Amino acid sequence: MIEAFNLGPLLIPTRPLILILSLFFAFWLANRLAQRFALEKSKVKQVVEYSAWIGVLGARLSFVAVNWSAYRAAPWTALYFWQPGYFFLGGLVCGSCGALLLGQKYFPAKRRVLFTVVGSSYLVAILLYFAGLQSLELLRQPGISGAGSTVSDFRLRNLSGSSVHLSDLAGRGIVLNFWATWCPPCRREMPLLDDIQKIYQDRGISVVGVAIGEPVDQVKSYVESIAVSYPIWVDASPTAAGFDRTQEIFSRFGGVGYPTTIFIDRNGVIQKVYVGELSRGFLQSQIDNLLNS
Repeated sequence: MIEAFNLGPLLIPTRPLILILSLFFAFWLANRLAQRFALEKSKVKQVVEYSAWIGVLGARLSFVAVNWSAYRAAPWTALYFWQPGYFFLGGLVCGSCGALLLGQKYFPAKRRVLFTVVGSSYLVAILLYFAGLQSLELLRQPGISGAGSTVSDFRLRNLSGSSVHLSDLAGRGIVLNFWATWCPPCRREMPLLDDIQKIYQDRGISVVGVAIGEPVDQVKSYVESIAVSYPIWVDASPTAAGFDRTQEIFSRFGGVGYPTTIFIDRNGVIQKVYVGELSRGFLQSQIDNLLNS
């Protein structure tokens, strides 16, 4: 599916955007239904909005609980709600419990009517959310690789000048990270990727960085300055025959923005495409999925 799009200088992730729009539709629909069923709209508004916040918090905390080892060293990062890492089911359960408690508080005599209003509003919102995701999948251009696609091989050079193929990593889970030296989020996540490579390389996971369209000397100088050791692949000389170009490879995966990370299982099938800066919890959860796939 289309994971993000550019709006001027901004990179807008599609999943959070569709979720926010779906929630706003739920708020609007609940307000209309409250009027129809003669419920006090201000209180219905509180139930709907508070249960949404409880659901978001529950989705985050349930993800953190399952991936606690990734947050143990810096537990305050669990509150970085802008980072990826939410469990839909955990949010649904917590949000439903919140709605039940708030309904008991505000509408003790009309609980069933309230739950009909709130439940209907959120059911429609959930359907809209998944319909939006499916629409983005249908809008994906032919030839663009996404989740479920088998990744095609390509040939680049490493920083030592040797020829490398993606197929050299056949049988391993691959975290393929597209980045650039001028990209602040790319630079911030590189120590994390290096740490993950050291932890999981003996368990069948390979982390590979692909520097997009930059001179090898520039890339090599930056990589040496931050002392990361996971493989970095770059363009070969323009005159070298038989090599792919990094920008063209990036375009195969949508080529929307930096950083973009592709999670590929042992069979060469893409499990997820993520556009944006990685967090440790999210990265670890995706690697666990690759190990279990």
